[in-house]
Amino acid sequence: MGGGLIGLACAFELGRRNIDCVVYDRDPGRTASASYAGAGMLGALAETFPDETWRSRAITSAKMYPAWIESIGGPIDFTPSSDLLDGHVDPRDLLRELTSRVRLIHREISSLDELSSNPRILCTGAWQLPGIPAVEPVKGYIIAWDHLPVSIIGGILRDGHTYILQRNSGRVIAGSTEQRIGFDQSQDPAFLSELQSRAEALLPALKDAPPAAHWFGFRPAAEGDVPVVERLDERTILAYGHYRNGILLAPWTAEWVAAEVQRQLGKRSG
Repeated sequence: MGGGLIGLACAFELGRRNIDCVVYDRDPGRTASASYAGAGMLGALAETFPDETWRSRAITSAKMYPAWIESIGGPIDFTPSSDLLDGHVDPRDLLRELTSRVRLIHREISSLDELSSNPRILCTGAWQLPGIPAVEPVKGYIIAWDHLPVSIIGGILRDGHTYILQRNSGRVIAGSTEQRIGFDQSQDPAFLSELQSRAEALLPALKDAPPAAHWFGFRPAAEGDVPVVERLDERTILAYGHYRNGILLAPWTAEWVAAEVQRQLGKRSG
């Protein structure tokens, strides 16, 4: 359940292991999901993590990315991490390519009881079902600029909570903001203006280029900002709550989930 990047990545990895699965998603457009809205930073070096275990997993996942991108195939805007610099990827490219490689069905599910499969995997992001560990939606804005010189930025620019990166297409992306106000769908001009000012201070060239687009998404923050990647019971696997690092942790999470499913199916067949 859940057709964001984590759910699609898990389904893709299960398919690679010849395990048939279906992805149910309440909003196949995913316009407010963290995956669709995210900048796509692979910030294993610069991001903060709840503990060293998750930092280690993030570093492992960043190293998995080049081979993972190759295994998916298709045109994906991707700049790999190096020993000194974080990389980035266009999550919309990942969503498009993964969606074409898995079985995705538009279906809204309101209870675990509606999922008869065994095992069943919940990759619900900021949206939650009764009876599973809760998450809080954290609203974040992104601003994009087009028509700037390619390679105007070397790597990712950062200053406090502000970051700027550039896609290989030339589009410049700036973030971020955080609002813990539930699933509020309104656009707050004050937050956008403040973000634009911070981005222009960090990269003055943006002052001469009006923004081309802006949007927001809901990051899933679990208790303590620790991702929920675990078993709930003998039937149910949880993989959500990645907060700021779901795109980075997608390959590692998919591998963990697929290995857990294989262990369960192996025990059952034995």
